[in-house]
Amino acid sequence: MEQKRNLGSILLATTSFVGGLAAGFLLAPKNGPENRRWLASQVSEFSKWMDHQTRAAQVKTDRELRKFRQNVQQGIRQNVPDLYQATNQIDLSHNDILRE
Repeated sequence: MEQKRNLGSILLATTSFVGGLAAGFLLAPKNGPENRRWLASQVSEFSKWMDHQTRAAQVKTDRELRKFRQNVQQGIRQNVPDLYQATNQIDLSHNDILRE
């Protein structure tokens, strides 16, 4: 149900955007070539902005993942005993280990 509502909202927004664009081009005081140049420059600026946002999101995601890994590793170190230290005091000889 939630997905249908989201899909409907996206479809409505997209349709409204395209309709607004079409109305804007039909009612614009500029001629076709000027509108196309303006639109191309706007698309270029938007593309640069999106590239910047993508890189910023990747940096932030990498930073958050690194913090998460460090927290998990620290939690494991604090809560799981070191097996070498835990078994260091056990007296076992080679004979005890090899005995079947």
